[in-house]
Amino acid sequence: MRAQSNVHRDRLSRRRLLQVGTASFAGASLGLMARAAAAPVTIHYATGGGIGPNEMETIIYLDYLKENVLKNYGKSYTLEMTFTRGTPEAATLLASGQADLGTLAFSTFATAVAKDAVAGGLSIISDNYQDGHPGNATNTFFVLQDSPIKTVEDLKGKKIGINAFGSAVDLVLRVVLKKKGLDPRRDVQIVEVNFPNMGAAIREKRIDCGVLVIPFLAVESRKGDLRVLFTGGDAFGPSSVIFQVARTEFLKQNEDAVRGFLADYVTGLNWYYDKGNRTKAIELVAAFTKSPKEVLDSYFATGSDYYRDQNGCVPAVAIQKPIDAMVEEKLIAVPVDAGKYLALSYLPRPCST
Repeated sequence: MRAQSNVHRDRLSRRRLLQVGTASFAGASLGLMARAAAAPVTIHYATGGGIGPNEMETIIYLDYLKENVLKNYGKSYTLEMTFTRGTPEAATLLASGQADLGTLAFSTFATAVAKDAVAGGLSIISDNYQDGHPGNATNTFFVLQDSPIKTVEDLKGKKIGINAFGSAVDLVLRVVLKKKGLDPRRDVQIVEVNFPNMGAAIREKRIDCGVLVIPFLAVESRKGDLRVLFTGGDAFGPSSVIFQVARTEFLKQNEDAVRGFLADYVTGLNWYYDKGNRTKAIELVAAFTKSPKEVLDSYFATGSDYYRDQNGCVPAVAIQKPIDAMVEEKLIAVPVDAGKYLALSYLPRPCST
Protein backbone atom coordinates (compact mmCIF):
# COMPACT_ATOMS: atom_id res chain seq x y z
CA MET A 1 0.00 0.00 0.00
CA ARG A 2 2.79 2.37 0.89
CA ALA A 3 4.51 1.69 -2.45
CA GLN A 4 1.25 2.30 -4.33
CA SER A 5 0.73 5.51 -2.35
CA ASN A 6 4.22 6.70 -3.29
CA VAL A 7 3.57 5.93 -6.94
CA HIS A 8 0.27 7.83 -6.75
CA ARG A 9 2.00 10.82 -5.17
CA ASP A 10 4.67 10.73 -7.90
CA ARG A 11 1.97 10.75 -10.58
CA LEU A 12 0.22 13.70 -8.90
CA SER A 13 3.50 15.57 -8.62
CA ARG A 14 4.30 15.04 -12.29
CA ARG A 15 0.77 16.05 -13.26
CA ARG A 16 1.02 19.19 -11.11
CA LEU A 17 4.36 20.07 -12.66
CA LEU A 18 2.86 19.70 -16.10
CA GLN A 19 -0.13 21.86 -15.10
CA VAL A 20 2.10 24.54 -13.63
CA GLY A 21 4.41 24.40 -16.62
CA THR A 22 1.51 24.66 -19.05
CA ALA A 23 0.00 27.55 -17.09
CA SER A 24 3.34 29.33 -16.95
CA PHE A 25 3.86 28.85 -20.70
CA ALA A 26 0.35 30.12 -21.42
CA GLY A 27 0.89 33.09 -19.13
CA ALA A 28 4.20 33.91 -20.74
CA SER A 29 2.62 33.59 -24.19
CA LEU A 30 -0.23 35.90 -23.23
CA GLY A 31 2.27 38.37 -21.82
CA LEU A 32 4.26 38.33 -25.05
CA MET A 33 1.07 38.75 -27.06
CA ALA A 34 -0.03 41.66 -24.88
CA ARG A 35 3.34 43.35 -25.26
CA ALA A 36 3.25 42.76 -29.01
CA ALA A 37 -0.27 44.22 -29.21
CA ALA A 38 0.86 47.27 -27.27
CA ALA A 39 3.88 47.90 -29.50
CA PRO A 40 3.65 51.30 -31.20
CA VAL A 41 2.57 51.35 -34.83
CA THR A 42 5.11 52.81 -37.25
CA ILE A 43 3.38 55.45 -39.36
CA HIS A 44 5.04 56.17 -42.69
CA TYR A 45 4.38 59.82 -43.48
CA ALA A 46 4.90 61.76 -46.73
CA THR A 47 5.22 65.54 -46.45
CA GLY A 48 3.84 67.79 -49.16
CA GLY A 49 7.08 69.43 -50.27
CA GLY A 50 7.28 72.26 -47.74
CA ILE A 51 8.97 72.56 -44.36
CA GLY A 52 7.82 74.27 -41.20
CA PRO A 53 6.39 76.76 -40.67
CA ASN A 54 4.77 75.97 -44.04
CA GLU A 55 3.89 72.40 -43.09
CA MET A 56 3.51 72.18 -39.35
CA GLU A 57 3.97 68.42 -39.19
CA THR A 58 7.62 68.86 -40.11
CA ILE A 59 8.30 70.86 -36.94
CA ILE A 60 5.77 69.32 -34.55
CA TYR A 61 7.58 65.97 -34.60
CA LEU A 62 11.07 67.32 -33.99
CA ASP A 63 13.06 65.43 -31.35
CA TYR A 64 12.62 68.11 -28.69
CA LEU A 65 8.84 67.91 -28.90
CA LYS A 66 8.86 64.11 -29.03
CA GLU A 67 10.82 64.07 -25.79
CA ASN A 68 9.19 66.95 -23.90
CA VAL A 69 5.75 67.78 -25.31
CA LEU A 70 4.11 64.94 -27.22
CA LYS A 71 2.39 62.39 -24.98
CA ASN A 72 1.73 59.55 -27.41
CA TYR A 73 4.91 59.34 -29.43
CA GLY A 74 6.65 56.01 -28.82
CA LYS A 75 3.53 54.63 -27.14
CA SER A 76 0.73 54.31 -29.65
CA TYR A 77 2.84 55.23 -32.68
CA THR A 78 6.23 56.19 -34.05
CA LEU A 79 6.86 58.16 -37.23
CA GLU A 80 9.04 57.72 -40.28
CA MET A 81 8.83 60.88 -42.37
CA THR A 82 9.69 61.18 -46.07
CA PHE A 83 10.30 64.71 -47.31
CA THR A 84 8.93 65.00 -50.85
CA ARG A 85 9.29 67.65 -53.53
CA GLY A 86 5.56 68.29 -53.68
CA THR A 87 2.14 66.81 -52.95
CA PRO A 88 1.98 64.89 -56.26
CA GLU A 89 4.98 62.87 -55.05
CA ALA A 90 3.28 62.37 -51.68
CA ALA A 91 0.18 61.09 -53.49
CA THR A 92 2.32 58.61 -55.42
CA LEU A 93 3.76 57.27 -52.16
CA LEU A 94 0.26 56.92 -50.71
CA ALA A 95 -0.96 55.16 -53.85
CA SER A 96 1.92 52.69 -53.77
CA GLY A 97 1.45 51.95 -50.08
CA GLN A 98 4.84 53.42 -49.18
CA ALA A 99 3.11 56.10 -47.09
CA ASP A 100 0.22 55.66 -44.66
CA LEU A 101 -0.43 59.31 -43.89
CA GLY A 102 0.59 62.44 -45.73
CA THR A 103 0.04 66.06 -46.58
CA LEU A 104 -1.86 66.69 -49.82
CA ALA A 105 -2.97 69.81 -51.63
CA PHE A 106 -6.65 70.01 -52.52
CA SER A 107 -5.67 69.65 -56.18
CA THR A 108 -3.64 66.48 -55.62
CA PHE A 109 -6.32 65.03 -53.37
CA ALA A 110 -9.11 65.67 -55.88
CA THR A 111 -7.05 64.22 -58.73
CA ALA A 112 -6.22 61.09 -56.72
CA VAL A 113 -9.88 60.59 -55.79
CA ALA A 114 -11.15 61.25 -59.31
CA LYS A 115 -8.70 58.68 -60.71
CA ASP A 116 -9.26 56.21 -57.84
CA ALA A 117 -5.49 56.20 -57.50
CA VAL A 118 -5.30 54.94 -53.90
CA ALA A 119 -6.66 51.45 -53.27
CA GLY A 120 -9.30 51.65 -50.55
CA GLY A 121 -9.50 55.43 -50.85
CA LEU A 122 -8.29 58.43 -48.86
CA SER A 123 -9.68 60.14 -45.77
CA ILE A 124 -9.09 63.76 -44.72
CA ILE A 125 -8.07 63.64 -41.06
CA SER A 126 -7.02 67.22 -40.21
CA ASP A 127 -6.20 70.72 -41.35
CA ASN A 128 -2.66 71.85 -42.11
CA TYR A 129 -3.08 75.43 -43.28
CA GLN A 130 -5.58 77.58 -45.11
CA ASP A 131 -4.92 80.39 -47.57
CA GLY A 132 -6.61 83.63 -48.50
CA HIS A 133 -7.84 84.55 -45.01
CA PRO A 134 -7.86 88.36 -44.62
CA GLY A 135 -5.11 89.44 -42.23
CA ASN A 136 -3.09 86.26 -42.65
CA ALA A 137 -0.29 85.30 -45.02
CA THR A 138 -1.19 84.10 -48.49
CA ASN A 139 0.82 82.25 -51.14
CA THR A 140 2.05 84.92 -53.52
CA PHE A 141 3.31 85.15 -57.11
CA PHE A 142 6.10 87.70 -57.50
CA VAL A 143 7.92 89.49 -60.31
CA LEU A 144 10.99 91.70 -60.08
CA GLN A 145 10.33 95.18 -58.75
CA ASP A 146 11.34 96.77 -62.07
CA SER A 147 9.70 94.12 -64.27
CA PRO A 148 7.56 95.36 -67.16
CA ILE A 149 4.95 92.78 -66.07
CA LYS A 150 2.23 94.85 -64.37
CA THR A 151 -0.82 92.63 -64.77
CA VAL A 152 -1.59 88.94 -65.12
CA GLU A 153 -2.30 89.54 -68.80
CA ASP A 154 1.32 90.68 -69.21
CA LEU A 155 2.46 87.12 -68.43
CA LYS A 156 1.66 86.04 -71.99
CA GLY A 157 4.79 84.50 -73.48
CA LYS A 158 6.57 84.49 -70.10
CA LYS A 159 8.11 81.76 -67.94
CA ILE A 160 6.49 81.10 -64.56
CA GLY A 161 7.90 78.99 -61.73
CA ILE A 162 5.92 76.65 -59.47
CA ASN A 163 7.24 73.93 -57.18
CA ALA A 164 5.58 70.93 -58.83
CA PHE A 165 3.05 70.26 -61.54
CA GLY A 166 -0.32 69.43 -60.01
CA SER A 167 0.45 71.17 -56.72
CA ALA A 168 -1.86 73.69 -55.05
CA VAL A 169 0.07 76.70 -56.31
CA ASP A 170 0.11 75.24 -59.83
CA LEU A 171 -3.69 75.17 -59.79
CA VAL A 172 -3.87 78.70 -58.37
CA LEU A 173 -1.73 79.85 -61.28
CA ARG A 174 -3.85 78.08 -63.90
CA VAL A 175 -7.13 79.36 -62.47
CA VAL A 176 -5.90 82.98 -62.33
CA LEU A 177 -4.49 82.76 -65.87
CA LYS A 178 -7.78 81.44 -67.22
CA LYS A 179 -9.73 84.13 -65.37
CA LYS A 180 -7.65 86.68 -67.28
CA GLY A 181 -8.12 84.98 -70.65
CA LEU A 182 -4.76 83.21 -70.88
CA ASP A 183 -4.32 79.54 -71.75
CA PRO A 184 -1.83 77.96 -69.31
CA ARG A 185 -0.73 75.47 -71.98
CA ARG A 186 -0.27 77.80 -74.93
CA ASP A 187 0.21 81.32 -73.65
CA VAL A 188 2.86 80.81 -70.93
CA GLN A 189 5.65 78.41 -70.05
CA ILE A 190 5.24 76.83 -66.61
CA VAL A 191 8.39 75.28 -65.12
CA GLU A 192 9.23 73.49 -61.88
CA VAL A 193 11.56 75.24 -59.43
CA ASN A 194 12.14 74.09 -55.84
CA PHE A 195 10.77 76.56 -53.31
CA PRO A 196 14.21 77.32 -51.79
CA ASN A 197 15.50 78.34 -55.24
CA MET A 198 12.47 80.35 -56.35
CA GLY A 199 13.63 83.79 -55.17
CA ALA A 200 17.03 83.39 -56.83
CA ALA A 201 15.39 82.18 -60.05
CA ILE A 202 13.32 85.38 -60.24
CA ARG A 203 16.26 87.67 -59.47
CA GLU A 204 18.54 85.92 -61.95
CA LYS A 205 15.76 86.20 -64.57
CA ARG A 206 15.66 82.47 -65.17
CA ILE A 207 11.91 82.90 -64.70
CA ASP A 208 9.76 85.99 -65.12
CA CYS A 209 7.40 85.20 -62.26
CA GLY A 210 7.48 82.74 -59.38
CA VAL A 211 5.50 81.71 -56.33
CA LEU A 212 6.73 82.02 -52.76
CA VAL A 213 5.25 80.20 -49.78
CA ILE A 214 6.12 80.39 -46.11
CA PRO A 215 8.88 80.30 -44.90
CA PHE A 216 10.48 81.56 -48.13
CA LEU A 217 7.76 84.19 -48.55
CA ALA A 218 8.83 86.00 -45.39
CA VAL A 219 12.56 85.73 -46.10
CA GLU A 220 12.53 86.77 -49.77
CA SER A 221 9.90 89.49 -49.62
CA ARG A 222 11.88 91.36 -46.94
CA LYS A 223 14.71 91.95 -49.42
CA GLY A 224 12.62 94.55 -51.20
CA ASP A 225 13.38 93.77 -54.85
CA LEU A 226 10.24 91.73 -55.59
CA ARG A 227 6.71 92.92 -56.35
CA VAL A 228 3.41 91.10 -55.79
CA LEU A 229 1.53 90.20 -58.96
CA PHE A 230 -1.29 88.05 -57.53
CA THR A 231 -2.05 85.73 -54.61
CA GLY A 232 -3.83 82.51 -53.78
CA GLY A 233 -6.66 84.57 -52.36
CA ASP A 234 -7.21 86.07 -55.83
CA ALA A 235 -7.99 82.61 -57.13
CA PHE A 236 -10.29 81.20 -54.44
CA GLY A 237 -10.65 83.52 -51.48
CA PRO A 238 -10.34 81.70 -48.12
CA SER A 239 -9.67 78.06 -48.89
CA SER A 240 -7.82 74.99 -47.66
CA VAL A 241 -4.53 74.64 -49.48
CA ILE A 242 -3.09 71.55 -47.80
CA PHE A 243 -4.46 69.10 -45.26
CA GLN A 244 -3.51 65.77 -43.76
CA VAL A 245 -4.88 62.54 -45.17
CA ALA A 246 -4.68 58.85 -44.41
CA ARG A 247 -5.12 55.80 -46.54
CA THR A 248 -8.58 54.74 -45.42
CA GLU A 249 -7.52 51.10 -45.11
CA PHE A 250 -4.64 52.05 -42.79
CA LEU A 251 -6.91 54.34 -40.80
CA LYS A 252 -9.45 51.60 -40.11
CA GLN A 253 -6.75 49.12 -39.11
CA ASN A 254 -4.81 51.52 -36.85
CA GLU A 255 -7.35 53.84 -35.26
CA ASP A 256 -5.53 54.16 -31.94
CA ALA A 257 -2.24 55.03 -33.61
CA VAL A 258 -3.87 57.70 -35.77
CA ARG A 259 -5.72 59.13 -32.77
CA GLY A 260 -2.43 59.31 -30.87
CA PHE A 261 -0.71 60.96 -33.83
CA LEU A 262 -3.46 63.59 -34.21
CA ALA A 263 -3.63 64.25 -30.47
CA ASP A 264 0.09 64.99 -30.56
CA TYR A 265 -0.33 67.09 -33.70
CA VAL A 266 -2.88 69.33 -31.97
CA THR A 267 -0.80 69.44 -28.77
CA GLY A 268 2.30 70.41 -30.75
CA LEU A 269 0.43 73.00 -32.79
CA ASN A 270 -0.88 74.68 -29.66
CA TRP A 271 2.58 74.49 -28.06
CA TYR A 272 4.00 76.55 -30.92
CA TYR A 273 1.21 79.13 -30.62
CA ASP A 274 1.66 79.45 -26.84
CA LYS A 275 3.50 82.73 -26.19
CA GLY A 276 5.11 81.15 -23.14
CA ASN A 277 7.07 78.86 -25.46
CA ARG A 278 8.02 81.59 -27.93
CA THR A 279 11.76 81.68 -27.33
CA LYS A 280 12.20 77.92 -27.54
CA ALA A 281 9.83 77.65 -30.51
CA ILE A 282 11.78 80.23 -32.53
CA GLU A 283 15.04 78.53 -31.60
CA LEU A 284 13.81 75.12 -32.80
CA VAL A 285 12.32 76.34 -36.07
CA ALA A 286 15.32 78.55 -36.86
CA ALA A 287 17.67 75.60 -36.40
CA PHE A 288 15.50 73.33 -38.53
CA THR A 289 14.83 75.75 -41.39
CA LYS A 290 18.17 77.61 -41.25
CA SER A 291 16.13 80.84 -41.12
CA PRO A 292 17.14 83.95 -39.17
CA LYS A 293 15.43 84.09 -35.80
CA GLU A 294 14.39 87.71 -36.29
CA VAL A 295 12.63 86.83 -39.56
CA LEU A 296 10.78 83.93 -37.97
CA ASP A 297 9.82 86.03 -34.99
CA SER A 298 8.27 88.60 -37.31
CA TYR A 299 5.56 86.26 -38.57
CA PHE A 300 5.63 82.69 -37.24
CA ALA A 301 2.47 81.70 -35.33
CA THR A 302 1.12 85.27 -35.56
CA GLY A 303 -1.47 87.01 -37.73
CA SER A 304 1.24 87.31 -40.39
CA ASP A 305 1.45 83.54 -40.69
CA TYR A 306 -0.98 81.26 -42.51
CA TYR A 307 -4.36 80.69 -40.95
CA ARG A 308 -4.47 77.40 -39.03
CA ASP A 309 -7.29 75.93 -37.00
CA GLN A 310 -5.67 75.08 -33.68
CA ASN A 311 -7.97 72.10 -33.17
CA GLY A 312 -6.94 70.69 -36.55
CA CYS A 313 -10.43 71.17 -37.98
CA VAL A 314 -11.05 72.02 -41.62
CA PRO A 315 -14.50 72.88 -43.03
CA ALA A 316 -15.67 70.99 -46.09
CA VAL A 317 -16.49 74.25 -47.90
CA ALA A 318 -12.85 75.38 -47.64
CA ILE A 319 -11.81 72.28 -49.58
CA GLN A 320 -14.80 72.21 -51.90
CA LYS A 321 -14.35 75.69 -53.35
CA PRO A 322 -11.02 75.06 -55.11
CA ILE A 323 -12.06 71.54 -56.11
CA ASP A 324 -15.15 72.94 -57.83
CA ALA A 325 -12.84 75.33 -59.67
CA MET A 326 -10.86 72.35 -60.91
CA VAL A 327 -14.02 70.80 -62.33
CA GLU A 328 -15.05 74.09 -63.92
CA GLU A 329 -11.64 74.44 -65.53
CA LYS A 330 -11.81 70.79 -66.70
CA LEU A 331 -8.72 69.88 -64.70
CA ILE A 332 -10.55 66.84 -63.34
CA ALA A 333 -13.23 64.96 -65.24
CA VAL A 334 -15.71 64.30 -62.44
CA PRO A 335 -16.95 66.27 -59.41
CA VAL A 336 -15.54 65.32 -56.00
CA ASP A 337 -17.61 65.87 -52.86
CA ALA A 338 -15.03 66.75 -50.20
CA GLY A 339 -17.51 66.25 -47.37
CA LYS A 340 -17.70 62.52 -48.08
CA TYR A 341 -14.00 62.15 -47.31
CA LEU A 342 -13.82 64.07 -44.02
CA ALA A 343 -12.81 61.87 -41.08
CA LEU A 344 -12.30 64.52 -38.42
CA SER A 345 -13.63 62.37 -35.58
CA TYR A 346 -10.08 61.07 -35.02
CA LEU A 347 -9.04 64.51 -33.76
CA PRO A 348 -8.88 64.94 -29.98
CA ARG A 349 -11.65 67.57 -29.90
CA PRO A 350 -14.88 67.64 -31.93
CA CYS A 351 -15.18 69.86 -35.00
CA SER A 352 -18.28 71.82 -35.92
CA THR A 353 -17.94 70.84 -39.60
